[in-house]
Amino acid sequence: MNESPEPSSTASDPAGRLSEVSRLASLLADRVLSAQIASQPIPKAHIHALLDAAIILEKYEVRLPPLLEQMVETLEDEDAGTPAGTATEEAATVPAEGEEADAKRLAWLFRPFQGTKG
Repeated sequence: MNESPEPSSTASDPAGRLSEVSRLASLLADRVLSAQIASQPIPKAHIHALLDAAIILEKYEVRLPPLLEQMVETLEDEDAGTPAGTATEEAATVPAEGEEADAKRLAWLFRPFQGTKG
């Protein structure tokens, strides 16, 4: 008996899909934070997935999962506290407007979680 799996109830529901993105981003953010605490390497794919999730959720005005939001806020606070001249080169390369600018800024902010600076 070959029963085909029923399509997910979220497959045709945009709000359900965004909810699933939020749920998965929360789980992944927890894994990334745990790995960082344990001084384990964090795969770049995980960072990219968190960036993608944050961009998608912000684009559709869905609140970021609390842990992901906390990560972004912490990184933004650290960025704001960076001594003058330290981040000028990176900041200068990021355009001021648009989704691409948002993606580049988030990628730059997540660099501490990648295990590399700059």
